[in-house]
Amino acid sequence: MRSRSAILFCCLAVALSQAQSTKPQSATLSEKLIGAWQLVSVETIRPSGEVIYPYYGKLPEGLLIYDRSGWMSVQIVSDPKPDIPNSDSRAAILAATPEQKASALEGYYAYFGTWTVDPSGPTVTHHLKQSLYPGERGEDFVRQVPFDGDRLTLIAKVHETGEDHQRRLVWQHVLQPQ
Repeated sequence: MRSRSAILFCCLAVALSQAQSTKPQSATLSEKLIGAWQLVSVETIRPSGEVIYPYYGKLPEGLLIYDRSGWMSVQIVSDPKPDIPNSDSRAAILAATPEQKASALEGYYAYFGTWTVDPSGPTVTHHLKQSLYPGERGEDFVRQVPFDGDRLTLIAKVHETGEDHQRRLVWQHVLQPQ
């Protein structure tokens, strides 16, 4: 009788463990990040709590992409959008005046590289391979990653304009084309 009870107990334990392992689990941080994200806002929060917009303005546009193989890229266009040099030709842009080129550069930001997550943080680290700003190449940008539904906020602690502050970039998940 004891051996039958032990066998029955073992079978029940195995069945329960298999049933629990097939329950849907919440997505991992990496799985949540994969895809395309459209920029909603960029805010810089000063130590006093004041929100400022020193680089991208109040209504920038951008796209952030994390892929399954571990690559990522980001592009941001400031508000107001650069409008000079106004050409669809690379040759015309290269021939633009230094002032026109500076205006275009000041209104655009981009980099790409690989990414890793630390779920205990939770943080994502962007390992920059290339950047519009040469000094950032090879850098690691660590970002806190709170989610709110289909919105992702990347939070960075930075030292700029002579002070420590926090930058918050809010991204909306872009649905895949049908």
